[in-house]
Amino acid sequence: MPVLVLDGHSRAALETLQSLGRAGLDVDLASESPDCLAMHSRYVRKKLRQPSLAKAADFHSWLSALDKKRNYELIVPATEASLLGFRSLDENDPLRVKAVLPSNLSLDVALDKQKTWQLATDLGVPVPQSTLLSTVEESGKADRYPLVLKPVRSKIMVEGELRTLAVAIVRNETQRREQLQQWLRFTPVLQQQYISGRGVGAEFLFNHGHKVWHFVHERAHEFPLSGGASSYRRSIKPPARLLRDAENLLTALQWHGVAMVEFKMDANGQHWLMEINPRLWGSLALSIDAGVDFCVGGHKPKYKPGERLALLLRGMSPEKLDGSGAEFTGDDRAGAARDLQEEKRPDASE
Repeated sequence: MPVLVLDGHSRAALETLQSLGRAGLDVDLASESPDCLAMHSRYVRKKLRQPSLAKAADFHSWLSALDKKRNYELIVPATEASLLGFRSLDENDPLRVKAVLPSNLSLDVALDKQKTWQLATDLGVPVPQSTLLSTVEESGKADRYPLVLKPVRSKIMVEGELRTLAVAIVRNETQRREQLQQWLRFTPVLQQQYISGRGVGAEFLFNHGHKVWHFVHERAHEFPLSGGASSYRRSIKPPARLLRDAENLLTALQWHGVAMVEFKMDANGQHWLMEINPRLWGSLALSIDAGVDFCVGGHKPKYKPGERLALLLRGMSPEKLDGSGAEFTGDDRAGAARDLQEEKRPDASE
């Protein structure tokens, strides 16, 4: 049976398409942009025009009709926008099940930065000092800068349009007040202590509350330098306490499917939770190239450590999957690199 990858304009969708295509699966690709880069891949079986996600009912009708024709084995929401489309379906809806997602309760915690902060606090996971603001009047004045302002939800509906609200770093009271006046009309805002350091992402595949794999990377460069999207990153040996805290968060949520838990590591080596990303991430290519293919793992999340996963882990022997997740030494990465050199892997333009 074929699989469907949504949000073809995203980097995560492109990597997912190529990963599943290399694994020999028939992949349909959908995008609101008919000429996005991924549409030119040789792995696309059917090219589909994805409707706007502003109206969930229209998205559901389109997806249901499409699934009746194609009978998909897996449906991949590659962005938070399509993830929200699945969130509004009943948990037992066949379309929802095919997307390999956790419960609505778990999704709601991961998608809400205040609820994530509260869960971390309850579990003893280090978090920045934070204050939830609901109105400009209650915001008072800050006594320390810079500060980080985070809308509790990064995707909100504004006048019938699904808008993205990015995290803002403010450096004085004027910037702070202007940003709060703009956002508090639509959503509460989490005001947080600014943590200086490097970003670290812990990525996971979970199967109904049980970890299958993990992979950890650090951000060597971000844009802007004060904190933003990563432009250069590398795999690292997971810091034990950071990995434990990330796993505890997802275990408490009885997670199912993929997720990335994001931290900042300060100059003293202390990690601080930033957020939970409950979907495939933009830097997905790094884990795939290192040998941990979360895309194919999401296709068959019931694979157990120790099974022969030739399609799932390139360059790593199954014996090394001992239930603690996939970890790589320098020799493992070198072996994976040799395999990739021998494999005729398409570049992003294919």
